[in-house]
Amino acid sequence: MSGSEFRLSNIEIIPSRVIIDSISTINFTCINHESNDKPLKTSLSKIISSNEIEINTNILNKTAINIQLEAKNYVGIFHLLCYSNGEKASGTRTDVIVKAAPGVLQLVERCRVYDKQYIKCQIRAPTIARAIQNGYPPKFEFNEISHSPDNLAYVSRVEFLEQESTNEYLTFKWRPITDGKFPPRVRMHMKAMLPYFNVSSYYFDMTPVFQITPKFTLQPISSSEIEIKLLSTFSSVFCEKSIIPKLNPTINQTWTIVETKRNTTLIDNLLSNTLYRVCMKCRQVYTDPDGIEECQERKTLSKFNFLYNQNYFIVIIIILILILCIIIGLVFYFSRNQPRHVYRPVNNGNKRTNDEANSNLYINSIEHKTSSNVSISVSNPDSVHSSTPDDVPVEDDSIVEKHSYDYLPIASMQEIIEMCSPPKMLSQSEN
Repeated sequence: MSGSEFRLSNIEIIPSRVIIDSISTINFTCINHESNDKPLKTSLSKIISSNEIEINTNILNKTAINIQLEAKNYVGIFHLLCYSNGEKASGTRTDVIVKAAPGVLQLVERCRVYDKQYIKCQIRAPTIARAIQNGYPPKFEFNEISHSPDNLAYVSRVEFLEQESTNEYLTFKWRPITDGKFPPRVRMHMKAMLPYFNVSSYYFDMTPVFQITPKFTLQPISSSEIEIKLLSTFSSVFCEKSIIPKLNPTINQTWTIVETKRNTTLIDNLLSNTLYRVCMKCRQVYTDPDGIEECQERKTLSKFNFLYNQNYFIVIIIILILILCIIIGLVFYFSRNQPRHVYRPVNNGNKRTNDEANSNLYINSIEHKTSSNVSISVSNPDSVHSSTPDDVPVEDDSIVEKHSYDYLPIASMQEIIEMCSPPKMLSQSEN
């Protein structure tokens, strides 16, 4: 890139392009070929700390200044600008390329397989990573070490993930030739070839750690239970779960093993109508580093939540109606079969003739004896007893079931006895 290509005025910087080391000092001269009263100014095309790049200026005359640029362990590409005061858009610029030794490359940790779809490797390369962050175009080359091209594990096209890289690390992504297959002990050769840098070479092992993101859903099924449903599982996957109340985050988080061979698992002994935070993490084997923690929040049901369920409400109404019908039926049944007791007080106010009274008393005595099987005997003229088959005495106020009778006072019972007794035989003297 030449500074003359961007010259919009008579201002010029000499030299127009420089390549310097990360620790060095260089001088520039800025000249305004058109004489005016405005002083010359200088600045950088990007914000760089003075701890890395420092600029000092010295006025040579009315149309020229000297610019001293000092690099302090900086690496990258930027532009040095020179312009008349207040007319920055009409100024000019020069290209400054700061280079350094590439440094040592090193694998940060074992490469990680994500959901058995792809593998990522992080390479520690502080100098190269900073150079790329500061404007250097990345250029890398990878070759898988194999005895035969037919036995390669990964696609030759490698993705450089610049957004996931930092000033310290470089992140790369491979896809397997065979889906889901990430064999151990794969050797990879890496070359970093940045412009103006020496070529850096590195061999590393791609034996992976399987990073699995748990995919699951939560379903509250009662006031004390939440069901976890795993959406996708893999063979020999080691997963753990943790659950804590959302409103009480001070509780220590504890992890318990989840049986991944089952599609569902149940969390019980929870509080009703309470918000819980459920987290899961998975890894290929127990010795692998912890996997990605995935969390969701769900609320347990209220104890009376079933009342809001239309189906439950209809069932409860039907049960109540059936119970009510049974109660009404039982009341009706017992009321129909209950013995009827009738009390008829004897009216002694209206006196009947002796013949009518004796006739009625005789008939009632016969009916009472026939229906109830009660015999009247006289053992003592002053007392009368009625006996049942079980010889249980019946009191004067007792009630005979299913029949209505007129009862007389005990004083009148003697007349009945006399009427029922056989006629007396008169002696000859009486005749």
